[in-house]
Amino acid sequence: MKKINLILITGVMAGASAFGQSGIITAPVPVTNGVTGTLAGPTVMAELFYGPLASPEGSLTPVLPPVSLTSGYAQFGSVMLPYTPGTTVELEVRAWDDSSGLYPEWTSAQAAWLAGQILGGKSALADALTQTVPGPAVTFPGFTIYQVPEPSSAALGLLILALWQARRARTQR
Repeated sequence: MKKINLILITGVMAGASAFGQSGIITAPVPVTNGVTGTLAGPTVMAELFYGPLASPEGSLTPVLPPVSLTSGYAQFGSVMLPYTPGTTVELEVRAWDDSSGLYPEWTSAQAAWLAGQILGGKSALADALTQTVPGPAVTFPGFTIYQVPEPSSAALGLLILALWQARRARTQR
């Protein structure tokens, strides 16, 4: 009887662990530097985020620690997620320039990016089906990291554009 119970418990535990996790494979994601127009260098870090299907972008969770780009590509490979196989999840790649060494993950880099201090960016959201065995890789379109201009710079640019339009309208009369 003890042998049967042990076999039954082992089977239940193995089944529970199989249904509690599944994986995805990601294809390398090209990241372009918005200043140079070339693939970003090795000082750029990338992080893969996930969440349930149709999750708001701000609620996505990092899958792994950030990785440095390799030849301009974010490479995550095969990753495990805490979902049963066959679950559709939302994925996003976020990247930033960490040449200063001050931003070890996206949460610290995002504020600096939004303040216009570093290059950063996000991929489009992608849906992926979790699997127990390797399947087709999830592909993201490449994306560009750029510097968000400070609001004062954007306002100055709009003011110059408005003045130029007013002058142009006056000279055409």
